[in-house]
Amino acid sequence: MTPHISNGAEHEVVVTGIGLVAGQLTDPEALFDHLAEGRTLITEHPLHKEWGVPCAVSAHIDPEVRQQLADAVPEEAGPLGSAGVLAWHAAAQAWQRSGLPRRLDSERGGVFLACNRMVMEPAELTALADHVDHEAGALDLDGYLERLDGPAAPDAADGLDPQRYQKVQPDSATAALADYFGAAGVLETHADACAAGGMAIGSAYRYLRSGTLDVALAGGAESLTTLTSVTAFYGVGALAPADGRDPAQISRPFDKDRSGFVIGDGAAFLVLESRAHAEARGARILATVAGYAGVTEAVKMTSSSRDGADYAQCMRAALTDAGLVPEDIDHVNAHGTSTEANDTCEAAALHTVFGARAAHLPITGNKSAMGHSLANSGAAEAVLSVLSLQRQTLLPTLNFTEPDEVTSGLDVVTERRPARVTAVLSNSFGFGGQNCSLILAEAGGARP
Repeated sequence: MTPHISNGAEHEVVVTGIGLVAGQLTDPEALFDHLAEGRTLITEHPLHKEWGVPCAVSAHIDPEVRQQLADAVPEEAGPLGSAGVLAWHAAAQAWQRSGLPRRLDSERGGVFLACNRMVMEPAELTALADHVDHEAGALDLDGYLERLDGPAAPDAADGLDPQRYQKVQPDSATAALADYFGAAGVLETHADACAAGGMAIGSAYRYLRSGTLDVALAGGAESLTTLTSVTAFYGVGALAPADGRDPAQISRPFDKDRSGFVIGDGAAFLVLESRAHAEARGARILATVAGYAGVTEAVKMTSSSRDGADYAQCMRAALTDAGLVPEDIDHVNAHGTSTEANDTCEAAALHTVFGARAAHLPITGNKSAMGHSLANSGAAEAVLSVLSLQRQTLLPTLNFTEPDEVTSGLDVVTERRPARVTAVLSNSFGFGGQNCSLILAEAGGARP
């Protein structure tokens, strides 16, 4: 373990490792190439039609890939649920690529995981219902847990896992990662809705910038292409109906014919370090985290102010944190969910912050091809932003053919585009008014 170093570079935060799991792909470069070719991860879900939901498509992890990943988790990583398995693989990949030792074993390392609370599936809900006293309006949770863990625990054929309760708690995965990599100085589990991935990275960045930590593993994982989640999001009007359309054409960020988002699964992690720590051990620096802002508002549970004022405030705060002005941003990795409300708010905010320059500022919506993996989305988009900086290449937004009145006047990238990129603004805006903007810059730092 490299000793803690105090010098002028201590407070600059750099990226030294990235990892990602999405669809059938288990490394970030392969995903970047896949998206750059204009290909999608969105396909029909094998169970959605059986469930009878109107949105029978998703960017889910391929079942064979999911099983392979589960089988490959080492026993010492601890019991992990479906999201935890994805988190472990993305985190392990980022950690290995960073060149850090297998275990950090230092209180100056931390883990910051974004993962919304897992939900129960039909078999589990049925089992839980057996312990509800409807007359008293009470649930015997102890009885349910004893049934899972006690001598009368059901067989695997019943579809109930004795360790299920532990596995579905997001902070269980955070603790497992911290223990496995020896980085338990600070542990945080973020459930800030769709902004959680960005918030986790931003929180880690602040700990590093303050000098409290030397190393942080920060990212997100989500596994919510499930009956309960799909039904709930469709019920509030957030998911796009399939309506017999080609799955690849359904997610349409900023397009006038957008009708909702497509849900997805996945995991993505970054290893963040102080520049001094990374340079002292001779690490390869991929990018810098130049700025961050997390802003909350409470306009409406499912949307923000339509004039974009709340999103604009968040972007401006990130620019201020980075010591940059709008002219320093070369690319925007938009939240771009393909919902009418979100895209309207974000487009209005981009016009507000960048003014006339918005017409010449390239904007990408990764969710057009990756779907929306909720708590993980900001982390996945941060990884892709790092690769855009590395490759000096912008990824396309699929299915954008014609803007509406608000989304017009934006330079939405529709084909792979070579470009000089020194700083990327990556946005994540969540239900309930959780807003986040990250600024990622080239390895040498953003221009002054």
